[in-house]
Amino acid sequence: MNGRFNRVIATIAVLLIFFREYEIHELPAAIGLLAALLYTVLLWTREKWWNAVKYICISTFMIAAAGILHYFYGVTESSLLWPLVYILATVHGEHGRLASILATVTIAAILFLSYPYSSPIELFFAFAGLFVGVRSRRIRQDAYRISQLHLEELNEAHKKLQETYAELQEATVHSMRYAALEERTRLAREIHDGLGHELTSLIVQLQALEIMLPQNPEKASQNVSQLLDISRQAMAEVRMAVREWSDDDTGLGLIALKGLVSKIRGRSSVACEFVLDSEVSEWPVETGIVLYRVLQESLTNVLRHSNATSVLIRLKEADERIVMTVSDNGQYTDHTPLIPGFGLKGILERCRLHGGTCSFSSEKPHGLRIEVALPIVPIESGGIDDTGKID
Repeated sequence: MNGRFNRVIATIAVLLIFFREYEIHELPAAIGLLAALLYTVLLWTREKWWNAVKYICISTFMIAAAGILHYFYGVTESSLLWPLVYILATVHGEHGRLASILATVTIAAILFLSYPYSSPIELFFAFAGLFVGVRSRRIRQDAYRISQLHLEELNEAHKKLQETYAELQEATVHSMRYAALEERTRLAREIHDGLGHELTSLIVQLQALEIMLPQNPEKASQNVSQLLDISRQAMAEVRMAVREWSDDDTGLGLIALKGLVSKIRGRSSVACEFVLDSEVSEWPVETGIVLYRVLQESLTNVLRHSNATSVLIRLKEADERIVMTVSDNGQYTDHTPLIPGFGLKGILERCRLHGGTCSFSSEKPHGLRIEVALPIVPIESGGIDDTGKID
């Protein structure tokens, strides 16, 4: 809007200048009309249409016209060139350097044509000040426009990143639910195969005991202890299954981690063991997502880079924090420089954003140990530096 307003004002000023010139000096209309037309083209034509040749041709014509008016019509003022200085000052960017050269030549022509009728020094500083002022304003306008454009692009990119992050979070939740479903299916299969076998054996022996009691009470009494052992074993399996199922009613916490370990165990030659060192509470979804992603990145790192044959995952909860360690027997040692790649950097960043800590250390005699500690409730602080050390 401001640019259009400035063009309107400049066009009016150009017309007033030529009206004044041709009223006073009664100059040829052809020169005035052509000059006014060229200035209007300069003011209103899009910058993409211009090139170096067009700028040079129009500037040359204007300087030549001013010279003709001066030498053949006795015009002592070079007002024909004044708008050219202003217009060239507004040119910035690809043709900015050429416009500066043409403006310098135009100012020199104004000084030459005005001498000795006007003070060259005053004219020089006047037009040089005009050029610098207009050029500075144009540069500030362009810089502001570019910064606004960049801001809009950044806002758009930020919006897309937020949408992508939300999609990733949703995908993670679906992945965790799938892992939990796989783990529940595995538990159901183990209950069917293990507990079902125990109960079938118990039923068969109870039927035998029913027959044996009237005929051989002493031998029947001896089988009772065996039946009790089978019953206790079955009860232990029931309790274990019930406890694992009830640890996370949402299916997005402990059971999802176990499901991920089971999946890795079934699809690779690396022996994966999951050990729960304490009772755990129900975690917020955000905490479960971080733990799941950290474990996923850690196991991926083990499979791709460590050349390990076994990995141990330990989990415990204490002081409202969850501590998870992933230890492998891979090729890493104290003497091996650890350069975190994309996966390990991702672990560090996830822990930091969740307000947790992360550290890397070596296992004896070789192998890498990753330990993360997360608050059950996310907090806005972090304790990780770029080296992976705990603050």
